[in-house]
Amino acid sequence: MHFIKAKVSKIILALTSVGIVILLMFPASLSATHFRYGTLSWDLVDNDTIRLKGGIGWNAGHGSWNEISDYGETSLSTFVGSVRDYLDVTWGGGSPTSSDMHHKVLSRSGSTTSDSVITQIGTYSSGWTEGLTHDYDNGTHIIYWGSSSRTSVHSDQSGNGGTWRNETMVRIGGDFVGNVSPVSAVPDTVRVQDNKTFSYQVSATDANGDNLTYRWGTKAEFFGSSGTFVMPTGMTLSSSGLIEWDVRDNNTALSTTTDDLWNAVIMVEDRLDNGTARSHIPVDFFFLITDPSNDPPVFTVFPTGTQTIFSGSTKTITIKSTDDSGTAPTITVLNPPSDNSSIWSTSSSTSGGETTFSITFAPDSSMEDTSYVVNIRSTDGASMTKDQSFGIQVSSVTNADPTAPILLSPADDANVTSPVTFRFAGSTDSDGDNVSYTRYVCTNSGFVGC
Repeated sequence: MHFIKAKVSKIILALTSVGIVILLMFPASLSATHFRYGTLSWDLVDNDTIRLKGGIGWNAGHGSWNEISDYGETSLSTFVGSVRDYLDVTWGGGSPTSSDMHHKVLSRSGSTTSDSVITQIGTYSSGWTEGLTHDYDNGTHIIYWGSSSRTSVHSDQSGNGGTWRNETMVRIGGDFVGNVSPVSAVPDTVRVQDNKTFSYQVSATDANGDNLTYRWGTKAEFFGSSGTFVMPTGMTLSSSGLIEWDVRDNNTALSTTTDDLWNAVIMVEDRLDNGTARSHIPVDFFFLITDPSNDPPVFTVFPTGTQTIFSGSTKTITIKSTDDSGTAPTITVLNPPSDNSSIWSTSSSTSGGETTFSITFAPDSSMEDTSYVVNIRSTDGASMTKDQSFGIQVSSVTNADPTAPILLSPADDANVTSPVTFRFAGSTDSDGDNVSYTRYVCTNSGFVGC
């Protein structure tokens, strides 16, 4: 493999989808490679009104995030929380209509124009409201938005095009009464260490508790054109959302170069028992090939499964990470569910090369019966990152957590031989609920692929 820096070309293409041209009214001076990531989801306001939500990733060099803000701060150091008014969403149906979207900045990965900005969609009048609402008749409806200027990727994927389209499917009535979509989130760019095997778990959660299935997206769904999406060479995606990729030197089917960028587009579906999709949501993001000599940090403590919490209570989530350099890494949240410090707050400390990151989450009644996927990033001193996500469901039903089972044998971190028997002291529940157990088996110390 070659370890030379590849230049990312800038391209401007027009997006045409189902005869409808969606144009972004950006000044000509703005960066032409601004789109980096997107996902959509929706929940119900009532039986026929949905609230559309979404997370979008941008190149920080794009003028909308570097120079201009309709509401809030404009400087690079203070614009988290700024709101920008642009783009339309098309609601679909027999006579598609469109609505303006506002974008609120959730996080920024650094202070230069080569960094990333993560935003959420919503509306702004006298203040910020997450999400856009729309009434539907019974039936199937496709919501979408998009434009040109997707960040350029490896030449093996050039056939995917420079446009982007994010869509989600809404079904109202009949077998779909009361259904809401899954929710997902990933970082805009996931770093992949060259000359290694790589795995990444795409996370999603569903407020209805539906089983979720993951599949590659199509060009029509993500690029507004016909044909088959060209996935990263040799990358696999399981139906449970596990991505695996062999980028070792001895893999002759693939040639990778440091700073190569690859694109992945995935649909997450919740399905009826007969396999019919109730809805689908898009996950569109990138992989960046990085220096083979710098291992990423590892998470030594990370929440497993979806965390359930009821409104009016407080939950503390602890995450720990180390790095082989011996210097404690920095842990950040890329998409916090709230910017209200009385609802969501974090703290961090380091000791002996390990970082302990604590999240305090106290959802209010407005967050009841909603789901979130939260992206956590650990960054070492050489800017190598490890990304992992976990789900949260906020319940309106008061329910105390069971106690955690306690490992009795073998000792934690012990070396064992096969076969091995694990013994735990069982959990108890103060509400008197039955307690069930799920076992997660991970194949590496990063707790990926459980």
